[in-house]
Amino acid sequence: MRNYFFAIAALAAVVTPAHAQIARIVVDALPPSQGNPFRTSLAPTIYVTAAVFDSLTRFDADAVLQPALAIKWENIDPLTWRFHLRPGVTFSNGAPFTSDAVLNAVAYLVSGESAREGMKRELTILKSARAVDDLTVDIVTTEPVPLFPRYVTSMPLVEPTLWRKLGRDEFALQPVGTGPFKVDKITPNRWTLSKSATSWRQAKIDGVDIRALPDTASRVQALEARQVDIAMLVGPDNIGSIEAAGARVNTYVLPSVYGMSFITTREGPFKDVRVRRALNMGVNRARIVEGLLAGRTVTANQPAARSSYGYNPQVPEYAYDPTAAKKLLAEAGYPNGLSFVLDAPTGASAADTSVFQQVQADFKDIGVKMDIETMTNTMYLNKLANVEFTGDAFTVPWASWPTLDVWRTMQIHSCLRPVQWFCEPSMMPKMMAALSEWSEPKALKLRQELGQIYHDQAPAVFLYELPVFIGLGPKVKTFDMFSNLIAYDRLEVTK
Repeated sequence: MRNYFFAIAALAAVVTPAHAQIARIVVDALPPSQGNPFRTSLAPTIYVTAAVFDSLTRFDADAVLQPALAIKWENIDPLTWRFHLRPGVTFSNGAPFTSDAVLNAVAYLVSGESAREGMKRELTILKSARAVDDLTVDIVTTEPVPLFPRYVTSMPLVEPTLWRKLGRDEFALQPVGTGPFKVDKITPNRWTLSKSATSWRQAKIDGVDIRALPDTASRVQALEARQVDIAMLVGPDNIGSIEAAGARVNTYVLPSVYGMSFITTREGPFKDVRVRRALNMGVNRARIVEGLLAGRTVTANQPAARSSYGYNPQVPEYAYDPTAAKKLLAEAGYPNGLSFVLDAPTGASAADTSVFQQVQADFKDIGVKMDIETMTNTMYLNKLANVEFTGDAFTVPWASWPTLDVWRTMQIHSCLRPVQWFCEPSMMPKMMAALSEWSEPKALKLRQELGQIYHDQAPAVFLYELPVFIGLGPKVKTFDMFSNLIAYDRLEVTK
């Protein structure tokens, strides 16, 4: 409680110029790697770095791939993609944007120096890059990747001369990109940004002040007290009080399916597909969405969210049928039900604790006892890397971000993962065919067929498409998120 009041007092002490248009944002955490954009493509880092850095391509509000720092591209042989760069772009320090920025990023990501970077794991298919001229660059992959332009949405481009001069850690303290804002100051709990006069995506406001408040209640209180304009990651249960305070809550549904994955690589009941199907039939998803998530998302039945490439609209919903679920459990040899442990982080997504408890209650109705072992998000991520969970299942988003290609999440939940929790060898020929198919209609069809297979195999209880709730104060005129990125160039607040 003491830290809560200190946090609110610190926000109240923030003074902005009287005539400046400054967006005051609170997030749950600032980037742990500060201004190094290669560390991860996940929140909360990208909630901040999206203001400063751009990539070659990006997705629009309809999840359609669009030009960014590249204006066009073509495949010139099975392993090589040629990107034509946007002319006249300047970094915030005045340096011109050229093919050297792409060469620098690729060279770093394929080197041993980037071993700990999350972007390296997203872009393992990178092999090399070569400049054709100042505004044309070829990127070579390790294998044919027909959807490669989607992959480079996750490759931020830094000012290369400064990166080489300072090195990763020093650059992170004074980062320079081509985005709509430049960094004025970074401290452990605050980023201060101002409009970059040289950006090709001109900001509509003068600056952004981003603070960290880990506690949801503190972020909500700051918004309701009008000490901030934007509160990231509020909860659905906060909507009433926020609206009563004259603010509003926008909901953005991410290209990610929230689910409970079964560890099927161990001996136990979850090796039997009938048990996995029974548990899917035993969950009332509609009740969870309406009762716990304010009806602001949709139920899920496959790995792909609706905005993901590969979503199959023909896959049927899992019917909520406790009677049929009990019958299937009996057929699988569990007429008296079963018990298992779910490992889950708390506070990692909206209303997650309440969701776990509701699923627990639903399972009880079909004779299944689910004990919940909670942990911090940091502990959870450490265990996830090598599947070191002591339980039999765990919560995890089936995320298509950043490529918005369902193949990304299928790859993670398959035999291709170094340490697996689900592996069905019969699926793998179709998986590899989907990755390498150059015909777009055939590639889409293969992914959709895989979606049906995942539905039938039920390696997880697919619950719902993952929503995020953003609190917006009365001074916020325009706020948009595309996929999982804040559109900082569209952000508008009144004075």
